[in-house]
Amino acid sequence: MSQATTLILLSQTPFGQGPNITGTKQPAASYYLGGADLQTVTWSFTSVTATVNIQASLAENPTSNDWFNVLEITGSELTQISYQNINGNFVWLRAAVSGFTAGVIQFIKVSY
Repeated sequence: MSQATTLILLSQTPFGQGPNITGTKQPAASYYLGGADLQTVTWSFTSVTATVNIQASLAENPTSNDWFNVLEITGSELTQISYQNINGNFVWLRAAVSGFTAGVIQFIKVSY
């Protein structure tokens, strides 16, 4: 099956908006495609020093306690365009950035 949906987990975010940033939740593959379990996360960073976690939730209406990490990207002056496949029947995905002290997150997206 080809990927037909691309959603933005975090749009362009330069350093200076705070050390901890959480993107808006976006529907994961299982939200629309019930039972679909493959999501591809892509990102573009320029000189980023931070820890970026892609978090998932199984709850229909998640609270702060319903999120768990499914991918961690840690960088010190990291400049990179890359992707990672994530398997799981998740309802929601979001990006959570911590320790953001330098650089620009160009984007973090999810496709399925």
